[in-house]
Amino acid sequence: MVRKDSPKGVEISFRWPTFDPETVIPSALPIGKKVFELGHNEMPCEISIGQESSFHISRKIIDLPESSSGLEKWSTLKDRIPRRINRERRGWFLTPSRMHRFSRRLIPYAVVGIITSLAIHAFEPGLVKSGIIEGSFAGSVRLGLLDYPVLLLIFLPVFFIPIVLRLFASVWDFQRTRIFRSDTPTPPSISLPEGRSSDLEVKATITFPEVREHWSSAKARVCAGILNPRRKMLLDALGRVEGQQNPPGISTPLSIRQYASSELGTGYGESTPLEGPDSERLFLSPLQIQQSGDSVELDLEGGIISLPMPESSWPGSEYHPIFACHWELQIMIKRDNLGPLLFVHPLIIQGSSDACIIDSIEIRSGRVEMADN
Repeated sequence: MVRKDSPKGVEISFRWPTFDPETVIPSALPIGKKVFELGHNEMPCEISIGQESSFHISRKIIDLPESSSGLEKWSTLKDRIPRRINRERRGWFLTPSRMHRFSRRLIPYAVVGIITSLAIHAFEPGLVKSGIIEGSFAGSVRLGLLDYPVLLLIFLPVFFIPIVLRLFASVWDFQRTRIFRSDTPTPPSISLPEGRSSDLEVKATITFPEVREHWSSAKARVCAGILNPRRKMLLDALGRVEGQQNPPGISTPLSIRQYASSELGTGYGESTPLEGPDSERLFLSPLQIQQSGDSVELDLEGGIISLPMPESSWPGSEYHPIFACHWELQIMIKRDNLGPLLFVHPLIIQGSSDACIIDSIEIRSGRVEMADN
């Protein structure tokens, strides 16, 4: 229990999702904790998102010992959108080709096929003698100076199919980005009322100054999510020092500037296909902890729409290097060709003082082609 007469602090505890959350056991990863000194006039709401045995993040108010000193002050930005968010998560975005997802899902089957063929080749004489496999599948084929197992040559094309698909998808995405940059549509006009709350619907007036011929339909939704903590804060909370051994799932930073300040370095060169400099991003980086409200059909002629909030109770907009709750309005435009078009508009949502408890949350992939934006 928090005593009223003692100095207060904010404790942030988290187990942050790795770039590929499905490939790790969350309970085996370390939990990061960091304590901040709380001012007398500040009392943020307590937050618990996810289960402690899995990926999660929580914030609670604690009593600080009288001897505590040197703690960082807790201060969040609530009344405006930070510049880095406007740079990275505002405006037009493209969606990657579906071939990226399809090719990535083929890779495990191709790898299993190659390993199986090599294992069968190792026990080939016994398998042929016992009649388990036919002699036509046994033996090797000489190509150049080397002999290759017959089964390996059968599965090898399957292994290269995902690579070829990925190559074609990347070239297609690159062509679409060039076409889009050469003729960018006029952004939609979005008007929102003041004093938006996290427990009410968002009423927005949306108009399209320009509607292209190949735009067939549009829909909008409100999304809430947690931004990646800053790398310095993450390492500090996990008791690590930059330049030494990194936490599980976190890469060593490169000497060149290849990732944005809001990214952790968990997927260099893989978070988005054919990524360019930060100011030229056309693929929206996914929020791994995110929940969206129901999508609402939007008339291309514009109008007033009511957008439902996410089902769970989320905190309001606030930005801190270790904990940042971000809200945004997403407009998805379906096109007859060149794939869907996404427009993102960050929102300032006022939160309540009540505790925000979300027991179960779906963790999304850090790969933009595997996450449904």
